[in-house]
Amino acid sequence: MVEVLIERDEEGRVQAVTLRGDDSPEALAAAALVEAPVLGMRHYLHLTPEAYREGDTFRFRVDRSDIFLDREIDAILETMVLGLRSLERDRPDKLAVREIGLDVKV
Repeated sequence: MVEVLIERDEEGRVQAVTLRGDDSPEALAAAALVEAPVLGMRHYLHLTPEAYREGDTFRFRVDRSDIFLDREIDAILETMVLGLRSLERDRPDKLAVREIGLDVKV
């Protein structure tokens, strides 16, 4: 089973995401959804999110150093969350999305 852990701050903003997967189609789809925001933050917003891959785990921490980009960052990340939730609804036995700090105020 593929697991995605989404960590939110006290304002409900996504701060970090961890994906633990395998070689399944669901894992590949989830990986694309989780890795896309890193590319958007780096290449479109010119930020430097911390990201690393170790075995079957991919993790990134959001770069919120520019407070004027919070809205754009939130749009990118919440789109990722919506995509992951949609995939989870379609494949509940293959993917689990868990969130820590659910008081979303975005």
